[in-house]
Amino acid sequence: MLGLLAAPAVARAQPARPRGPFWPGGARLAVGVCMMFEADGGQPAAWQPGPPGTPQAGQRFPHLPNVMNRRYGAREGIPRLLDLFDRTGVRVSSFMIGESIQRYPDLAREIVARGHEAGGRAIRHAPQFHLPKDEERAFLREGFAALRAATGLWPKGFNAQGLQGSVNTNDLLQDLGLIYSIDDRTRDEPWIQKVNGDRDFCLVPYMGHVNDLNFFQNQQRSLADYEQMLRQEFEVLYDEATTRRRMMSVPLHDFVAGRPAVVPSVERFLRWAAGHPGVWFARRDEIAEWALGPGRALTPQDDAVRPG
Repeated sequence: MLGLLAAPAVARAQPARPRGPFWPGGARLAVGVCMMFEADGGQPAAWQPGPPGTPQAGQRFPHLPNVMNRRYGAREGIPRLLDLFDRTGVRVSSFMIGESIQRYPDLAREIVARGHEAGGRAIRHAPQFHLPKDEERAFLREGFAALRAATGLWPKGFNAQGLQGSVNTNDLLQDLGLIYSIDDRTRDEPWIQKVNGDRDFCLVPYMGHVNDLNFFQNQQRSLADYEQMLRQEFEVLYDEATTRRRMMSVPLHDFVAGRPAVVPSVERFLRWAAGHPGVWFARRDEIAEWALGPGRALTPQDDAVRPG
């Protein structure tokens, strides 16, 4: 009896789901490319304390190298990536921080004009998982309002800083009129979570191990490693996609993938992947709308992710 009481909870088994067609037009694998718009978005790293042991140790000062690094994304990175997407015919989802939009509204409008999705983020690139519900709602709404002021669009999807929403975030997003979030790493396909009691909300995964920021800035890996990782991720998912619905996430940041040295690696991968039959390069809103609509019978449903 004690052993039974101590046993961990077992995840609820998923009911059998029908097979195929997995994606519109009978496509075999969906590839969702994201482009993060984070330039001058109120990042905490834009500030630093004074030198230890000095009278200014407790004060805050601008961290100019970090500010310059992020600003590069608006000045050079996004224009270069937009040209790349035009060359390859790939349409992406760009998740835009509210303060970034306010500083570069013309760039936000250009992203939309060139056929890409305007995804939502909060007003600044800062944590939200600790905020009381009403404060978090205001934090989100202000970012979405900045997007609408610049582009006339209200977002359908959302991304939090570091994927770290709160236990209330998805309820709030659905209340605010959004249909999906990318803040999920639990599946290689979209899935449905019930929010606000009984309403559907879609999770369209965003994978950290193929994240350009994590790969180059945090791990300091090589371009050859990056290309090999992208290709192997694609090959395994493409092979699995003969019998189950699969989606590949390709996360890009304006100030990382938009560098001259990185763009050719991204372009080689996109062209190589496009050479495979049945690959659907899709915006995240297209993936979510398919998963919630025509492809709903194929879309798994599960409870919200919680510790324990």
